[in-house]
Amino acid sequence: MRKAILATIMLATAALNANAQDKAENTSTATAFNTSSSNLGISVGFGLGYTYFPNMKTMPAIAVTYDKGFKEVGPGTIGIGGIIAYKGASYEYPAPWAGEKAKWTNIIVGARGTYHLHMKNNKFDPYAGLLLGIRYTSYSNTFYDKFPTAIGMVDYDGVYLQSGLFIGAKYNFSAKAGVFAELGYDVSLLRLGVSFGL
Repeated sequence: MRKAILATIMLATAALNANAQDKAENTSTATAFNTSSSNLGISVGFGLGYTYFPNMKTMPAIAVTYDKGFKEVGPGTIGIGGIIAYKGASYEYPAPWAGEKAKWTNIIVGARGTYHLHMKNNKFDPYAGLLLGIRYTSYSNTFYDKFPTAIGMVDYDGVYLQSGLFIGAKYNFSAKAGVFAELGYDVSLLRLGVSFGL
């Protein structure tokens, strides 16, 4: 009886070890982004002020992105996902109108498509993609509040079509965490962030 129990324990241990080894091998050979990938990114973006006024101040863009592996095509994987981002800007009038201020708030919601190139280094994930969505802009201006008939008054409030192209790269420290950078013309010119595997 003891021999049977001992043999059962040994077989179970061997099976568990084999399973663990298979998982380790699969993990080591898996690409950085594939159809089982599901990533959530949080980033800070710089550049791109929509050129409202000259010499205006722009806040860094804050963005949350999602990317899900959809289909293996050629040497890479197509990903589909989306983005929600916030970007603000302001302008302070010079003398003789010092104290007056204009402010823009932009909220971007859109869909993103990506193509991730498979690399031998399974921690490195280069990709390119496109964005298509909408940008809601809220605008306030204390100068025009006081002088509503002033020449040059423009109402920026509204909903606009937002599109863009970008390239990026992500480095995975583990299956659950990584860092990434993107260059492009959408919410910002440069975006730096952290990525979490879901």
